[in-house]
Amino acid sequence: MEQYKIVLESQLGPREGTLQLEYRNGILNGTITLLGYENPVFGEWTGEHSIRLSHHLHTQISDLSCISVFEMEGDTITGTLQNDRNVMKWHGKRESGKKGGDAENGGE
Repeated sequence: MEQYKIVLESQLGPREGTLQLEYRNGILNGTITLLGYENPVFGEWTGEHSIRLSHHLHTQISDLSCISVFEMEGDTITGTLQNDRNVMKWHGKRESGKKGGDAENGGE
């Protein structure tokens, strides 16, 4: 299990959260915790350092269906979140001591 401290650059300002990922049997699973909600994610590796995740983003006033695409370079993670209304940017860092080794490079 890998864990990242992430920030979503939303229209209402930066929103801090966490991304937890685990790679098993060819599938990425995990959670995005943001705005006090834990949102399950699932997806796949699309390149050596890139992933594509499907998830919902719950808030107090809505439940958005989203696709997030991330690039991982060392301990840095960047990406975009897209839903039917807009596109927002993600950025963050891997939390030290949280690298499990099973997710990086597609588990190879």
